[in-house]
Amino acid sequence: MLKDGGAEYFVDVFNKETQSFFPTNIKKICAGKDFYTLDDSNAAVSDSLAIEKLYAKGFEPMYDRVYRLLTNENITAINDLQRAEILLATFQLYMRNPRILNLSIQTHKSRIEQLVKKAQLSGTKGITYLDEDFAFSEWNKDSIIAHFSEKTTNHFKEQHIGGIRDMGTFHEWAKFEVTKAINESFYFTSDNPMVVEDLINPDEHPLVKSNEFILTLDPLYSLRIFHDSKIGLNTIARTISPMGNTGSRNHTIYIQAQRFVIGSKKNIESFFKINGFLEDTSLKPKIDAMRQIVEKFPINIENAHMHTLFKEYLDKYDEKGSLTFEEEQALLQQVKALTINWKRGRL
Repeated sequence: MLKDGGAEYFVDVFNKETQSFFPTNIKKICAGKDFYTLDDSNAAVSDSLAIEKLYAKGFEPMYDRVYRLLTNENITAINDLQRAEILLATFQLYMRNPRILNLSIQTHKSRIEQLVKKAQLSGTKGITYLDEDFAFSEWNKDSIIAHFSEKTTNHFKEQHIGGIRDMGTFHEWAKFEVTKAINESFYFTSDNPMVVEDLINPDEHPLVKSNEFILTLDPLYSLRIFHDSKIGLNTIARTISPMGNTGSRNHTIYIQAQRFVIGSKKNIESFFKINGFLEDTSLKPKIDAMRQIVEKFPINIENAHMHTLFKEYLDKYDEKGSLTFEEEQALLQQVKALTINWKRGRL
């Protein structure tokens, strides 16, 4: 983060659409004016800025406390209040993201377009969507989409605070891991700051225990929130991440970014170089990684099946100097199955 004149902070931003960098003041990136301002017609609240004030006076100071807690390497034990604050302060970054709103609007748009097209082909004089009737004499496709976009936006503004609470309640017993980047590796973030990985369920849904939530705290520290029944409550597991592992996490952040990737130009460019290796589909890097695991990591109850699998295919590779396409695909499928089973066994 670059500082200008002692008062303003700047970051480098990579635009995925234009494939170009630009520097910007942190006040001008990933922010929308009046995004949480409520409609004056809303009878539920008397202050149209109620949500804005809740973030300014409640969640943002809470996040400052959580950030200092999570990046303090001397702290590994926490209390119930601190655990609750970690969940609320970080999940608000997931729920308040316009990405959630945009996905909902896009879903409505797609469904309405399909209904209108079907109605026009069959000669129907209108459509019914979500228990509302729309006659084509008064409505067209664009006006129906605009109607639901407005309803969805208002619902998002009014209800997403409750969504943060629901996420905190559902994931009340989640565990925390803070990983520190080492060996000149760094994390970056994006306009979708909290990314989600799920080995078991392909469809993203925040209220699923197989979800793992990942949040970049700063260039050196990354938080993972996950469920694991074999790890004690009220602890912060602290690990280190060499360049390859950091690059893997940055890859997930990059893929799930909507448009902007945020960090330093040097670090993001370094990621692109590492990412080329991570996306390498050749067999040799996979064999090398498997060999390191078999030779350097002792067998225990957690990794015995994976060790056996790797050893079997390493022996095939060493004997023939290669693996057939069918063998390579079988290996990948078995690794995926073992990983999923391991994850399920710890939920």
